[in-house]
Amino acid sequence: MKIKYKKNKNNENEKLISKDFINDENGNISIIISSLVLISFLILSVVVLNTAINQMNENKEDISSSQYQYIMNDYIRNIPLIEREALKELSEEVIKNRRACIDSKRDLKEMIDEKLRVKNQEYWENYNVYINSYIVSIENTSNPFSYKFKSYISSVKGEYSFENIASDDVDCINLKDPIPLLYCKNYYGISYNETSYNYGNSLSEFLRVNEVENYSYYINASSPFIVKKCPYDPYKHHGDDNGKVMKNCRDNGYYHESRDGACYLCRLEGKSGCEHYGFETFINPQKTNETNLVSACGSDHVIFSDDIYPGVEVIYYSEEGLNEILYLDPHGHKLKYGMSGY
Repeated sequence: MKIKYKKNKNNENEKLISKDFINDENGNISIIISSLVLISFLILSVVVLNTAINQMNENKEDISSSQYQYIMNDYIRNIPLIEREALKELSEEVIKNRRACIDSKRDLKEMIDEKLRVKNQEYWENYNVYINSYIVSIENTSNPFSYKFKSYISSVKGEYSFENIASDDVDCINLKDPIPLLYCKNYYGISYNETSYNYGNSLSEFLRVNEVENYSYYINASSPFIVKKCPYDPYKHHGDDNGKVMKNCRDNGYYHESRDGACYLCRLEGKSGCEHYGFETFINPQKTNETNLVSACGSDHVIFSDDIYPGVEVIYYSEEGLNEILYLDPHGHKLKYGMSGY
């Protein structure tokens, strides 16, 4: 019995131990599971937080990059405006001083580079962006009213940088033509208003000195002051509608493409013709009631040259007994502008 009793007691102890072990095991498992859940949550939180921080940093970088790109795009948009402004100022300076440039491209480059230095300082002060820029070249193009400006640009802002050669087409439309003033400045009578030159006796005196036949026919002549490209192209259509197209052209003071005429920058150097593809306009004699007249061909690159050749009278419009005329050479300008039948 004792043995049995002992045996039973041992069984009870074993049951108690087994029960305690089970309870203890369940507690450990709960703790382990809770710990794993907590650790997983912490890891997930760290991952989410890091992702959010990285996203914020990326957004900041994107914003900074976009801001820098916007600043540089704005700067690049300003360059052709600066180039055009400098071209206008140079032409105004030539007319004001009545003195031609020796090297217009060099003078223009210096003016633009100075304006770029001022603009670069402005961007440094306003945006903390360091910019270095200057004109590389100024080139003539197949369009005689336009030039191609090439400029070097480099910039740095923090970890961002930029380097490029910008290319811009800048035209001379609506700028002032200095040629008549430069050629007639030593002869009394030339004046100008917002749209045209009035020569008085200056052009006839210039032609007299150059031994041109019938120089007096250019007393009180006029010509355009502002460069405007003629829309009537091909030019042979100037003879259409009984000369009314030519009249509209002359009333508006248009300029025409010409291989013999000077480009704008060469005009600033006092040249009426140059090696570049240029343009021409006409000198309008005063209205007359006479016919079959002959004098210097009225293209500006002919009159203001060392080889002034004659032109015959072309009447393109008449009213109240007065004729509006041009003097054009029969086998050159008359053909070019469709005026052979006049």
